[in-house]
Formats: sequence, C-alpha cells, structure tokens
Amino acid sequence: MKADLEATLPKLPPLPSPTSTGRSPTFGIALVIVTFAAFIGFTALSPSGLRLYLLICTLVETGVALACVWIVVFVEPPHIQRTPESTLPIPREVETRLAAGQTTEGMENVKDESGRTFCVRCLVWRPSGGVESKEDTIFWRRRAKRQTAHHCRYCQRCVIGHDHHCSLIGRCIAGEGGARGSGNLKYVQLGFAMAGLAFLTVCVALAGTAFTS
Repeated sequence: MKADLEATLPKLPPLPSPTSTGRSPTFGIALVIVTFAAFIGFTALSPSGLRLYLLICTLVETGVALACVWIVVFVEPPHIQRTPESTLPIPREVETRLAAGQTTEGMENVKDESGRTFCVRCLVWRPSGGVESKEDTIFWRRRAKRQTAHHCRYCQRCVIGHDHHCSLIGRCIAGEGGARGSGNLKYVQLGFAMAGLAFLTVCVALAGTAFTS
C-alpha cells in the first residue's frame, strides 16, 4: 500500500522555486561586517590601559555574531517535506485541477474536518495541532513540541515554526527563541545580543577616551 502511495508523489508538479526577491543574503552579510568593523575601529580608540581587553571583548562578540549569521544563512529552517503521509489524500478539487493539467494558482488552501490545512502551493497537509519538532544537542535534550507551519511567499515552502522572513539576509526565521529554543530564531536573537554588547563595549571605549583626554 505504501509503495502505491509513494508512486503517486512523482506525478505531482515540482515544488515552486524560491523567488529571487528577498532571497539574497549579500546586503545583510555586508551590513553585519561593516557594523562590527566599525565597532572594532572605535574600540581601538580606547586608552592604552583598556584597549587590549576591550578589543578582545569586541573580537569575541564579532566572532559569535558572524557565526550566527553563517548559521542563519546556510542552515535552512525545517519545512514540511512531501511524503505519502503529508501529501495524501489530495483534496478532490486540487486533484481535479492537476488531472486536467492545470495549476493550483488562485485556489484557496483546503481545510478538512479535523482542522488540517492543505497548502495548494506546496501540496502538503499542515497538521491542525502543528508539526512535532525536537532538537537534541550535546548540551541538552529538548522536549518535543508542536509548532505550526506557514507558507513563505519568498522561500515557497511551508516552514515549521515560521516567525518571519528576513529580507536583509534572505532567509526565513523560524523556531523558538531562548537558549534552549529550536530552529534559527535563537541565533538571530544571539546575534542581536552580540551587537548590543559590542555597542556597549564601544561606549566604554569612547568614555575612557573622553576621561583620559
């Protein structure tokens, strides 16, 4: 039976391609590099007694922030994959269109009696209670939680735990925040925290310069 279901998947149209708009990370990466380069430059203005310590702090903050950007850009958040379980049964109105060689453009998402929603762009079912997401690391084991999925109009995927699409770095931000969160949202928060700490470090450096001048 499962083999019959899997044989149906190749007959589906290919997943929509991500749009070119809002998908380039170039500007965001350049902005981060220029910002932290400025932080390092201003820190170098600090008095000689503090310069080494403040520079070390700024370099560590810069390294962590760049690592966060790398993770967000190159590690895509999880999305609902096309499988027999997530795709079938195909709603009748969608199946009729596909059988006629037509696209699903202009159709509304289909909801069934259990509350599930069928995305007419990805052609997958989004569970009513969300998708179970679990993330184990070497530091802790997080309990499985259910997160809702949302179709991103830029990435053209139903992203699990979708928060928003960041046009600066061209990626979906998804998951839960906090140190024990999931997805890439926690890395975005950590990156902003490093920017805040780097700014405070610069303030200390400039204040030290003012007092010694």
